[in-house]
Amino acid sequence: MTDTAAGTLRIGVDVLDRAELRRLLTRPWFLRLSYAPEEIGLADRMGEERRLEFLTGRFAAKEAVVKVLGTGLLRGVAPRDICVDRAAGGAPVVTLRGRAAALGPAAIEVSITHKQNVVAAVALAVVTPAGPPPARTLREDGAPMSLADTHQEAEASAFLRVRIGQEDAHYGGGLVDGAHILRLFGDLVTEITARTDQDEGLLSEYSGVRFLAPVRPGDYIEARARLVRTTRLRRVVELEAHKVIEASPAQGASAVQVLATPRLVCTATATTVIPMTRARPATATDAPPATGRNAPQAAARDVPLSSTTAKES
Repeated sequence: MTDTAAGTLRIGVDVLDRAELRRLLTRPWFLRLSYAPEEIGLADRMGEERRLEFLTGRFAAKEAVVKVLGTGLLRGVAPRDICVDRAAGGAPVVTLRGRAAALGPAAIEVSITHKQNVVAAVALAVVTPAGPPPARTLREDGAPMSLADTHQEAEASAFLRVRIGQEDAHYGGGLVDGAHILRLFGDLVTEITARTDQDEGLLSEYSGVRFLAPVRPGDYIEARARLVRTTRLRRVVELEAHKVIEASPAQGASAVQVLATPRLVCTATATTVIPMTRARPATATDAPPATGRNAPQAAARDVPLSSTTAKES
């Protein structure tokens, strides 16, 4: 990083071997998590090997961009929120969406190069000194982050994009009730427990629910979930819903507007409980036990009466 009159010059660099992504690119969950529709559309018009080269280059570019942003993939920014499209002349063009747009500077320049099986990308931008904290490139145990870590975290995340139909309008003015968004959140939480525990789980509560913008028929909503805390029986999931396309009836009966910056419409935190038969042994990585007046009761709900050693974290 270099200080300039306008702020701090940040440079992000990433190098990948095409073999690292070959198998992952055959998995729909990885494509859905990692690439914007524009990127997938470009790749689908290419042959198999060129597609692999192209998508590996785009992933390397995303890794370089998050280093400029000062965060990490799946640490508040989903890879698909960083769209590396192609300009008319063929040069890569970065568009930030969702949380990435909130963190990012006005413009990020990216260069991608290929040589045999190796792909490298460099990202460059000037950010204000009050930007976000440095990139997380190490795991909590101090080892370097890798694609394997990205895979594991992706298994603990979920994503939905839906179009709101006229039948979903509930209030005057064509407004959609908040319960509709919470139902989307419920599906995401279920997907996460299906991935992590092979069980649908039982949603026990929502907390911190905030409705921040109206939703109407014709809007497209992207809902995302991320597992943030795991105990022996409980899974705590952070949830967000953004409006990415907005109906514009004032401009025409079927007019819509693609939002340059997705609009946050709802946030919440969900707690879900899995059956005792799916419980895993407590580990050192679990959160510390609850303390205070309610701690014994909280533990008692999660521990079988026959157990004398297992305790919920």
